Amino acid sequence: MATRSDSAGLEKAHLLDMLPTEAGHVLEIGCGDGRLTRKYHDRAKSVVGIDLPDTLETASFDDMPQAQCLAASAIELPFRDGCFDGAIFALSF
Repeated sequence: MATRSDSAGLEKAHLLDMLPTEAGHVLEIGCGDGRLTRKYHDRAKSVVGIDLPDTLETASFDDMPQAQCLAASAIELPFRDGCFDGAIFALSF
């Protein structure tokens, strides 16, 4: 897994600004290898990351017990309305 540096913590600070102190259940759209998930997952009760099957790296989530990832498209989310308290869609193209 390629790792990008955030030595100043700016990326993490930006992500945390998007979430309340106790974030509840969060959906991350375009989770990829979980790099951004890793920066905020400890603030949320649970995180569900979704991405297209060819970009998903499920093993990257093994050390985050409250996070899971699923192959899914943001065009047709496979969740019932209102099951997340917030969503993050960052750095996905």
